[in-house]
Formats: sequence, C-alpha cells, structure tokens
Amino acid sequence: MESEDDLLNLLLKSPNSESIQTIAEQLEIDNNFSFSKDRNDLQGFWELRCSSSNSPFLKYSPLIDNLQILDPLNLNGLNLLKPRGIKSIIGTGILIRLNYINEKKNWGQI
Repeated sequence: MESEDDLLNLLLKSPNSESIQTIAEQLEIDNNFSFSKDRNDLQGFWELRCSSSNSPFLKYSPLIDNLQILDPLNLNGLNLLKPRGIKSIIGTGILIRLNYINEKKNWGQI
C-alpha cells in the first residue's frame, strides 16, 4: 500500500500522474476519517495539486496557483486561481458552498 508520503512526493514530482487518483482513493478507504470528529483538521488554506473536478481550470498546471480556503464548520470554501509568480494583480475567486454527503465522503460542491 502507498503511504501519505508517497502520495505527497508524487504530487510534488509528477503532479499530472495518473497514479495520484488511485493512491488517494486507497488512502481514503484506509483512513478512519470521520467528518463529525475530524472536520477541524480540514479547516485552513491549501494549495490544490490534484482535483477530481472535470473543469479544466481546476486541473493542476505549473503556471497557475490553485489555492483553496476551507471553512468546513460553516460549509464554505473559496478557490483562488491566479498566474504563478504574479503577486495580487490578477486572479479569480470561486466561492463555494459545501454540501455534506456523509461521514466518509465529506462533501461536494453546490
């Protein structure tokens, strides 16, 4: 079984690898995460290196910073997309309302 460290190394070295989804899904199955007891661990500011979204602008690109701010307690989030290397001159934000699905699957976007 692949470990979290293996997944993180793959995300850093080969962010477009087709193995990422398989490893992430296995880690999700193996993890005993429960939204009701662990949701505080999800709160914060994250750089997205992979996404299950079909939207092309949410796929990883070395030219774009894809940042996500999560507030799981209030079921809110924000995706911030901007060209990498440019300070705060240009970018776009996508506000999301999170929809709780179940204890294991966490949420989807509305």
